[in-house]
Amino acid sequence: MRAAAASTLRRPPRVALAIPPKVRRRLLVALLLALALLALYRLWFRDSSFVAVQHVTVTGLTTNDAPRIRTALTAAAQGMSTLNMNQAALDGSVAGFPIVKAVVADPSFPHTLKIHVIEQEPVAVLEVGGERLLLAPDGTVLRDVATGHPLAVIRTDGSVPQNTLTDPSPLGALHVAAAAPAALAGRITTIGHDKQGIEVHLRNGPMLIFGDGSRPFAKWAAAAAVLADASSKGATYVDVRLPGRPVAGGLAAETLAPLSSTGNDTSAQSNAGTTGTTGPAAGGQPTTSNSQPSTGG
Repeated sequence: MRAAAASTLRRPPRVALAIPPKVRRRLLVALLLALALLALYRLWFRDSSFVAVQHVTVTGLTTNDAPRIRTALTAAAQGMSTLNMNQAALDGSVAGFPIVKAVVADPSFPHTLKIHVIEQEPVAVLEVGGERLLLAPDGTVLRDVATGHPLAVIRTDGSVPQNTLTDPSPLGALHVAAAAPAALAGRITTIGHDKQGIEVHLRNGPMLIFGDGSRPFAKWAAAAAVLADASSKGATYVDVRLPGRPVAGGLAAETLAPLSSTGNDTSAQSNAGTTGTTGPAAGGQPTTSNSQPSTGG
C-alpha cells in the first residue's frame, strides 16, 4: 500500500498533464515574473525615491501652535512615500500638542501628501487658582486656543490641572457641558455644585438641576422638552435628576402642560428627590408646583 501511495504522489496531476508543455512553460514564466514584480514592489519601489513624499500640505489648524504642528507633521512625512504611509509616525509627531484630536493623511501619487488636522473643540472654561483654562470634552487642557463664542464656566477650588482635568467634581460638570445640545450650549453661563448636585445656570432661563453627572444626554433631552413647552414660561428651575420624570418648579400656579412620561426611571440616583412634585399624577403624568427645590442631597 505504501508503494502504491508513493507512486501516486510521484505522478504529475492529470490537469497539469492535460496542459501542453509549451503553455505550461509560459504559465510558469508568468508566475515567476509576477512574484518577482511583487517582491520588487514590496522591497524597493514603494519606498523608493520615485514615490517619495516631496510636497506636504497641512490644513485644519487654527491654534497659535499651528506653525509648530505644521513643521512637526512635515518633518515626519518627509521620510515616507505615497505608497507606504506611516500613520503612527504622523500621530506620534503631534502627540505633544493636546489641541490635536486626530490626523488624517491623504497621499496622492507620486509625491504629494495632504494632511488634515482635526482639533479638539473647547466646551467649557475652568476657573481655578486665578486662571481660566479651556477644556476639551475629555478634560484635556487646551492652551493657546481662541474661541469665538461664549462657553460654560466651571469654578472650582481644587488644584490647577497641568494637562488633563482629573478632579471628579469639575469633571462631572464638564461632562454635562459637553453633552449639551447646540441650541442650549450657547445659553449656559455657569455650571456648579450645590447640595442638590450639579446645577446648570442658563442665560434668560431657569436653573437646571442635574444631580450627578450620569446620563447627561437623557437629562438634557428632558430639560429641552420642558423648556420647549410654552406653558413652562416662568419656571425658576427644572429638575431632571430623574430624566424620565422631569419637574418644573417655581411657577406662580400649576400651569405647566403635562409631559409624556416614559415610566419610572430605574436608574435614578440616591440623591434624585422630586422637588416641586409629589410624584406621578393620575395616568402617570408628572405634576408641577410652585415650591422651591429641596436643599437635601
